[in-house]
Amino acid sequence: MPPRKSPNLLKPTMKDVGVLAGVSQSTVSHVVNRTGKIPPETTKRVRDAIRQLGFRPNDTARNLRLQQSKTFGLITDRIATSPFGGKILLGAQTYAWERGYLLLVVDTGLDADIEVAAVDAMLSRQVDGLLYASMSWREVDAPGGVSKVPTMLINAWSAREPILPSVVPDEVSGGRLAARVVISAGHRRIAFLGGPDDDQARIERERGFREEHEASGLAVDPGLIHTGDYHVDSAYRLAIRLLTEPNPPSALVCGNDRMALGATMAAFSIGLRVPADLSIVGYDDQEEIADQITPNLTTVSIPHYEMGRTAAELLIKAIDTGKPPAGTAIPGELILRDSVAPPALT
Repeated sequence: MPPRKSPNLLKPTMKDVGVLAGVSQSTVSHVVNRTGKIPPETTKRVRDAIRQLGFRPNDTARNLRLQQSKTFGLITDRIATSPFGGKILLGAQTYAWERGYLLLVVDTGLDADIEVAAVDAMLSRQVDGLLYASMSWREVDAPGGVSKVPTMLINAWSAREPILPSVVPDEVSGGRLAARVVISAGHRRIAFLGGPDDDQARIERERGFREEHEASGLAVDPGLIHTGDYHVDSAYRLAIRLLTEPNPPSALVCGNDRMALGATMAAFSIGLRVPADLSIVGYDDQEEIADQITPNLTTVSIPHYEMGRTAAELLIKAIDTGKPPAGTAIPGELILRDSVAPPALT
């Protein structure tokens, strides 16, 4: 049976929906806006009528009454063009859609002028709030104007005014997870191959590495803590040096999956088997590396999707309540694969 046509040839109205459903216009309004207590059977009749007529609420008029645009902006430095960090965008967009919000996204490509223009453009469109997401966990200077609406940072923090709440990965927890998996396997001589000394992620992961050793009653050998640059070749060189020393480590905890790949290549090049002779743990759970190399890499994930979704949830809560948003740290997850085993018998 074809859909019934509305008496209004231009656009069906709430009154038309009410006539078809056999209810008042106010009842239709309650169903559309999810207000009031409407019986389930009445709600079903109204929704069926909405589908038959092709009725669409006038969001502009409703938002004017509520003084909300039901949109918020997400400005990123490189997230939108990266499948690795793009999960932040996916998480934010998914939650926004569930709550009836439209997400506006601008990827600045690290261009400060574009960043300022993006904030101005979003504010001129009367967004209800803003998110700023960074590809790498770092300190950022908030663009001017952000204090005019509720604003949150994702994977970043601000040390200057305005101090903005952040949703960040719990890197200390991640460092503990990475150390715990090899300690639990029986390893006692464990090396940490981290990123640059001044990198905040490296600082927090190393802190977690040390805390887990302390909690297990183990000492950290300062000679097994090394600095790299998150790239394959730096880990390769570090691992070759460590593994050819008289008392080599039996496990390597690496700053990211690329460094874990470099360490694995180094082990193979000198005739060591992973994990039979050497256990290796990565960090990031990076697609096309962690689950593709041989052996598949045990690693700690960064909760990109969860950070995006949580930030959107906290931002919308702030918009709805009028209270400042609160930040939080989200732990990653240990992804167990094939690169960790008990230490070889000597």
